[in-house]
Amino acid sequence: MEEIIKIKAKRTKPLKELTPLLGSLGFSKMSYTKDTLTVEKVESEDISGKPYLFYKIELSPKSILIRYLLPSPERRIARSLQMGLLSLNVFRIISSHYDVKVSSVYPFYYALLNSLSDALEKEKLEAMSELNALKTRHVSLDKKYKDLVRSSEQNARILVEAERKKEELEEKLKKMEGINDEVLQERLFEWIRTHDGEINTYEFARINSTPVGRVEEGLNHLIKNGYIKRRS
Repeated sequence: MEEIIKIKAKRTKPLKELTPLLGSLGFSKMSYTKDTLTVEKVESEDISGKPYLFYKIELSPKSILIRYLLPSPERRIARSLQMGLLSLNVFRIISSHYDVKVSSVYPFYYALLNSLSDALEKEKLEAMSELNALKTRHVSLDKKYKDLVRSSEQNARILVEAERKKEELEEKLKKMEGINDEVLQERLFEWIRTHDGEINTYEFARINSTPVGRVEEGLNHLIKNGYIKRRS
């Protein structure tokens, strides 16, 4: 899905001097059509080598357009924040060649900051609520388990079932309070850093007691978010 940041701006100088400055940002492609300069950058490729993230900046006489790919609706806020920081860097570079209308920039950044604030608060409340619910269920089930231990042999069947449920709940609690996707990605990144940029997914999975499929998902996440790059 493509999204666009459109900014009203008036060009005050020719773009000839601006081209090498934009080139310093490491764009993959630059082109000039009529009176519009377009710069593009491929940010990341997936595990098969296909471009996954990219953005394009179009500098015309009366406006600046930043077009970017949104990988998924769930990543909208993070991606918008990334593009917002990019646009600030672009404004810094082109400030001597464009007069930018602040009124056209304000809505994007205002909406971005509001969305970011709401998302952080919602995520915090949901995580706390889920964790508290799990802890409450664990305390309750643990009490039932201890009561059953003290009961007669005729309750053996119920005791076995309660013990199984207790173990399942403890495992869920450990996963929530222990290693998660973020920790896995940190371990993957550290492994690659200390092994000359290489990784054997089967060896990593064995050492970290993690399914190979989850290791590959973690690698793909690091690639798609620009932390590592796939070697050609």
